[in-house]
Amino acid sequence: MSAQEQLAGFYRQLGTMLAAGVPVVRALESLERSAPGRRLREASAALRRRIHGGGDLSDGLEAHASIFPALHRELIRVGERSGTLDRQLRHLADLLDQFVAIRKEVVGRMFYPLLVLHLSVLVVPLPQLVASQDLQAYGRDVLAALALLCAMGGLAWFIARQIARDRAGLVAADRLALAIPVLGNIHRDIALGRFFAALKVMLNAGIGLLDALPRAGAASGSAALSAASREAGPELQRGEPLALALAGALPADALSMVAAGQESGKLDEMLDHLERHFLDESRRRLRAMAEWLPKLIYVSVVLWVGWKIAQMALGYGRLLDQLLNE
Repeated sequence: MSAQEQLAGFYRQLGTMLAAGVPVVRALESLERSAPGRRLREASAALRRRIHGGGDLSDGLEAHASIFPALHRELIRVGERSGTLDRQLRHLADLLDQFVAIRKEVVGRMFYPLLVLHLSVLVVPLPQLVASQDLQAYGRDVLAALALLCAMGGLAWFIARQIARDRAGLVAADRLALAIPVLGNIHRDIALGRFFAALKVMLNAGIGLLDALPRAGAASGSAALSAASREAGPELQRGEPLALALAGALPADALSMVAAGQESGKLDEMLDHLERHFLDESRRRLRAMAEWLPKLIYVSVVLWVGWKIAQMALGYGRLLDQLLNE
């Protein structure tokens, strides 16, 4: 179980017990035994002691910032002040469940294409092995290709991790990723879905737009969208509409829906629609890519092997001509 899944389970259990009327101290005492993951069980014990001594849950979470992100701590603080703590905890659990489901689908859909790509590394050097009968050279070629694939994958993972942490210096890298055909569209749709989901939850929790917007940008996982959300603050303070403040960061159809939602007073409904639209669109694109990518790899390998075989045949033909002419 991943850390996000464990955290979602923790929030859901705590929110359910609070909704049933169980006091916070007793709920945390129960979570000391049943919370998913050792770190969350230890955190539950520390939080129980903190609250038993007269502290607040949100204040106690500050001491465990490595487990509970700033966005979560803020929503829980709002829930405590407004008397909707159980509801905010369940909102957080639902939000995390959505993000976990997307991550699992990405990994699941890409497993087979990546497997085919790695198997192609074994197939591509085969014509050379048949021609030379040099097994050591074949092994070196395979290992070199696998090392290159692993290095590229590691670099992509590192860049993605840094972008997700919202490093300002990687805004350009994020924009470059968005420009990649197909993959860039999937990244954009997932980021927009996360952005609208986080913004909806925070606005429903009573957090003001000026505070909610940069936090939603950070939750999107896109450094470019996060930077645009922060830069929109001064425009909102001057009284500009949300759609105008984000004009350079959102697609035209999303901007028109945000504008219509603000004008009609139904922004939360529009945000909910946009969240579902972009998350569904990312899944559709992902499924399409998972279907055609293995076929593209097959065709590429067949063409490469065919070209190598043709080169070998031409080489043998030239050698035979030389022998006959002699």
